[in-house]
This record gives sequence, structure tokens and C-alpha cells, in this order.
Amino acid sequence: MTAAQLEQTPPNPEVLLFGIYDRLLAHDRATVNVVLVPADADGQPDWAKADPANVENLPADEWPADPKQASRAAVIVDQIDGCDPETSLLVFLRKDGQPSVEQIAGPPADAEIAMLMIGRDIGAKPPKRKPSALSESLAKLTADLFPPPAANDNKPQAMTAATDGLDFIDPTQWHGKPIPSREWYVEDLIPMRQVTILNGDGGVGKSLLALQIAASGAMAVGAIGIEPAAGRTVYIGAEDEAAEFQRRLADIACANGKDFTDLGDFRLLSLADCDALISVPDSRGNMQATPLFGKIIAFIREFRPRLLVLDTAADLFGGDEIKRGQVRQFIADLRKVAIGLDLAIILLAHPSVQGMQSGTGSSGSTAWNNSVRSRLYLTKGDKDADPDVRILKTMKSNYGKTGDEIRLRWKDGTFVIDDGRPTIGAAIVNNKADRVFRDLLSAINRTGERVAKTRGVNYAPKVMAERPDAEGLSVKLLEGAMQRLMAAGELKVVMEGPPTKLRQRLVLASEFFGAREG
Repeated sequence: MTAAQLEQTPPNPEVLLFGIYDRLLAHDRATVNVVLVPADADGQPDWAKADPANVENLPADEWPADPKQASRAAVIVDQIDGCDPETSLLVFLRKDGQPSVEQIAGPPADAEIAMLMIGRDIGAKPPKRKPSALSESLAKLTADLFPPPAANDNKPQAMTAATDGLDFIDPTQWHGKPIPSREWYVEDLIPMRQVTILNGDGGVGKSLLALQIAASGAMAVGAIGIEPAAGRTVYIGAEDEAAEFQRRLADIACANGKDFTDLGDFRLLSLADCDALISVPDSRGNMQATPLFGKIIAFIREFRPRLLVLDTAADLFGGDEIKRGQVRQFIADLRKVAIGLDLAIILLAHPSVQGMQSGTGSSGSTAWNNSVRSRLYLTKGDKDADPDVRILKTMKSNYGKTGDEIRLRWKDGTFVIDDGRPTIGAAIVNNKADRVFRDLLSAINRTGERVAKTRGVNYAPKVMAERPDAEGLSVKLLEGAMQRLMAAGELKVVMEGPPTKLRQRLVLASEFFGAREG
């Protein structure tokens, strides 16, 4: 509120509300609730009319404009920092039209009275009137209530000049205020106003997964058992052409019973055929945003998305990925965008060879992992697992648990929750393993060699995996084949040798010729 707006006469309840509220809020030691209360004929507060149950009798646009009636008003200023919490201030207009203040013990009525100011537009302009002494009276009033702090040895005035531009927070200012809840784009996976790294080896499907999450948010539907925040999304892709995105989005929309008309809140920028760098080092090695990134940010400011996907770090980051300083600057710049534009950012990145070998999925410098608050890793898991299965792991979460996994399955161009049933691809692999196991077991028994079901030097899957005719199958796949064939009754265990030294032999049931069964 400007000084000109404070120069109002005659003072009415709205003017008093604007003036007191504005001046108290302007004081850094005042946290106030202001309640406008009508007064009786003697100028005293009429609390019965201020009762929340009767609030409908006091619409803001019906406060009297007549000077005589207007003087019947009072303002309660409560919860003042630095004051006794059991003390409130009663500010009212005397009959001469000047404000006065009295201290009163405790809140003057039910605490719900504070809710009366909800719905009143504090930012609205009061009607213009002729200048008066009201602003001068209000200035004196607030000066008396909140004298400036006395100087001390810390020389606060000198400190203020030295720390100009730094917004130091005094936690005592938060006392009595509601604690804001943490916001998520995807609960426990992708926090709002932060950068989340999604690691994944080439071909594992991290781009498809990120695209599916972004498209699901734009269509306000669930995806892979999670619920992205509904709203606009932007996807910056530096690896795939627009036609590839078209095919993928068609599959994603179809899987949700939607089509392209339902993607009005989704925007895509394909940079596969051009320089996609958004941050490059200057001559001193400091990371600087490129003109391309400036254009992207300008679009985001106008479009106001809830999510920005950057695919991938290798194409967008022009620095040295093993230089901690450059990595941290890059992530810090992205975080500023996330905070300043109130969105979540997913940055896709390839893991290093060491990251894949260790199972952490990390890439380059440890600064990639250390600089973000959330990191996910998409992997195929064990090399012998179902080729259509993926595992999404929470590798880092400053705001939640780590180590959680979501098992996914590729199906018809999208990812779905894995239900545990083998796909056609897995069935083909299993059938091959069963065939090879039968053939190898028959060949081994024909040569007089002996293999067993139990673990040891002649453990059947281990002996078979080392043979050149195992067709590259691993011990794990051959173990699975042995279990399936045993359950189907295609294998038998027979005992051979003298009674004092019986030995186990694994044979095909079709080739069993009457030796003693184990």
C-alpha cells in the first residue's frame, strides 16, 4: 500500500484495515492476524456480530460509507512476534475519527474469529478520498508498538550493508506458521523443484520410460503403477527424430485408451539433427548456458509445465563429465530453473562401465550422484532374466527411502507392471534351455560320464555349461531347465554302485532302463 493510499478521510473500517495491516506486515518483527470487527454505538467492539456464525451478516462490500457509521469499527492484531502470546491489541477508531490502541489479555473471542478476514481482498484498493491525518496517526501507532532494536556490539547496520543481497532466515519467524508439505511429481520418486537423474544403459528403455511418465502426466493418467502430477510437460530429446517420438507416443496413448488429441498439454523438442548443447564451459572452465537453453527457458516460462525431461546428459552437457566443478555447476543451474519455474526436472544419463559393473548405475564423476536429491536406475537385471523385464531402482532419495524397486515389463511399445508371467521371449529362451539340457544329458550318459542333481563336482548344470555344445547357456538357465524337467517327470535320479558306495546319476526318464531309482 502506498502513502497516497493511506491518506484517506473520513477513516472507515476498510481504510483502517488496509492501513494497520500494511504497516504491521511491513515491520519485520510482526506476524499478525487482523480481524475487522463492527462496533456498537459507543465505538466499542460488538463481538456478537463478529461471531463466525454471523459472518454472513457482514459482507465486505456492505460496510457503511457514512462517516458517522464508519467510526464504529475495530481491528484486532493478534500473534505479534516478540510480544506475550497471551496478549492481543485492540485497535479502534475514536469518535473523533483517530485510531487508538489498547492491550487486552488473550484473544478477545473464539480463535475462529481470525478466519473472518479470509475472503476479504487485502490487496484491493480502497476508495480514494481526500487526504487526512490518518497515515500520520498510523505511522506513530506502529512506531510506538515496534520501536527499532537498540544498537549492540554486533553493529547490525554495518552487517546489513556487508550482507546486502543475502536473504538470511531467522527460524523464529516460522513459529506458529503451517509447515509446508513436500511436493512430488511422482510420490517418493521424483520431487518437485529438484533435478532427478534417470540412469540407464543404451537400449534399456530409459527414454521410453521418461517419455511415458511425461505423457501420462500430460494426459492425467497413471503409468507403471505410479501417479504423475497432472499438468503440462516438456520433453527435450537429443537422440531420436520426431518420427520416432510419434511412434512411441502413439503406443503410449493407445495403451491408455487415448490418442494424440489427448496430448494437448505435452510439448516435444527433437534436437537429433542439430547441436543440442545447453551448457558449455567458458575460457576459464565455468559452465555457461547456451543461446539454445535461453530459448528453451523462454518457452518454459510461457508454457508453465510441471515437468521438464532432458534426454540425455551426454548430448546436452558440454563440459567434462569427470570434472566435479563443471558437473556441480551444471546441476546447480538446472536446479535454479526447477525452483524458479516451479517444476520437476528429469535428466537422463548413461551409466559408466564401472557404474554398470558395480550395479550402482552411476556415471562419470561422483558429483552427478552427489549433486542431485534423487537418482533412479533402470536396468535389465540379471543377464539371464526375461529379456522384456526391466527393474527401476531408487538409488538415491534425500526425501524418501532408497533401495525400492519397481519391476516393469515391455509390452506393445510401453512399460507395464511385471505380473511375473513369462513373455513369449522368455518362453523361447526356456524352451531352448530345456532342449539343450535333454540333449546334453543324453550325450553325457552315452559316454559313461555321470552327472548329478545335487551340487558338487559333477553338478549337472555346471558340467553342461562348460561344454562347447551348451550353445552359450549359463548355469542359471540350465538349472531352471533341470527344475522344469524334473517337475514334468522327464528326469530321474538313479543310484549306481555297490551298496556300500552308491552314487547318484541323473538320466532322462525316456532312457531309464531299470537301474535302481534314488
